[in-house]
Amino acid sequence: MPTLWFKGLSPDEITQRYCAGNDWELDNELLPFDLKASIAHARGLVQIGVLTTKEADRLAKEMEKLLSRWEKGEFQARPEHEDGHTAIELELTKKLGDLGKKVHTGRSRNDQVVAAIRLLAKDRLRLVSDAALDLSHSLMGLARHNERIPMPGYTHTRRAMLSSAGLWAGAHAETIADDIALLAVGYSQADQSPLGSAAGYGVPLPMPRALVAEAAGFGRVHENVLAAQNARGRIEALILSGLSYLMLSVNRLANDVVWFSAEEFGFIKLPSKFTTGSSIMPQKKNPDVFELARGAYAKVASCEQQVRETLLSLPSGYNRDYQLTKEPFLRGITHALATLRVMAHVIPNLEFDEKRCRAACTPELFATDEALRRVSSGVPWRDAYRQVAEEAGNWKVPDLDAAMKMRAHLGGTGNLGLGRLAGRLARIRKEWANR
Repeated sequence: MPTLWFKGLSPDEITQRYCAGNDWELDNELLPFDLKASIAHARGLVQIGVLTTKEADRLAKEMEKLLSRWEKGEFQARPEHEDGHTAIELELTKKLGDLGKKVHTGRSRNDQVVAAIRLLAKDRLRLVSDAALDLSHSLMGLARHNERIPMPGYTHTRRAMLSSAGLWAGAHAETIADDIALLAVGYSQADQSPLGSAAGYGVPLPMPRALVAEAAGFGRVHENVLAAQNARGRIEALILSGLSYLMLSVNRLANDVVWFSAEEFGFIKLPSKFTTGSSIMPQKKNPDVFELARGAYAKVASCEQQVRETLLSLPSGYNRDYQLTKEPFLRGITHALATLRVMAHVIPNLEFDEKRCRAACTPELFATDEALRRVSSGVPWRDAYRQVAEEAGNWKVPDLDAAMKMRAHLGGTGNLGLGRLAGRLARIRKEWANR
């Protein structure tokens, strides 16, 4: 089967197989976006007289059929195609003859694949933002439901000051919300159409790039054609960076759950349906889902690193090295999405053992409280600090509910601000819906 670049001479089988790699397989995920961009490109060719409106309509109709077949699993790129672009063009030529051969006029596989990747990135980022918002909402609900359960707060992994289950869950909810803002930066960069940039140097045709960009669903044109080509991999790395921050936040959340649900703490109870067993120890109920979520950061961050390292010291213009950025990008965004979805699924089902949480609130948590009580009686802070240190815990645990309410400043255990967080999440969801 001839490649799109075949002109009478091809590399030997071993070389060809190595150069193609698994690109054809990866492109099966990109096919619907490649088709969408190709339909838009055909509309642009009408504007410059390469195609008639009727011809563009026939091409569009046939590509919509290919999309329908793809959705049913009936149209896929195969190893002999080399890539998805070849699969599409060969199908069009098979069905439409010479008309199918015209669709590639004025473009390269370079701007074709960049367009498909960016359209996929926009689609996946919407899904990721939804999943991240769902996780943040789940954590906010957990905070609201357990707002009045006191528990120790830790610094240096040692008991430090009074905290609460609500404060802990609310903190993770707010962190996830902060991370979603990073996704918007990646989305904005991906929302630029590279169509018309060809191999990075444009074409000697009056391509209507703005019209094609709008038809393909892009917000604007990536104007400088060389910049559009040089951005390949950079935008993917930027998106993976945002996903890495999200996974870093999930890492801390999952780690807390793993430890707080351990017998030595017992603050959190894991429902059996979210645990796994051991092949040798009958009693085990393992927090595997949280351990795997904890490890997701390494998987996604390594994808980001692989993409960035691939770009290092490449000269301007297209380089085949770019092909190696596709797999880690697709793998990273897929794993991040799966991790966010499973965490949003399990978090609402966590239960706090209030009795264990309260019992863990021992006198040393209130050393600062005691020092501040003495300050309110006129003792200078440094003197109060030293007095309390010398007493080494010879004070009583106060009423825990009252102690939580005393922390009434914004964001404290007595004033979590969950209503404001709910409003913020609603605004973020609306912003993403508008994209």
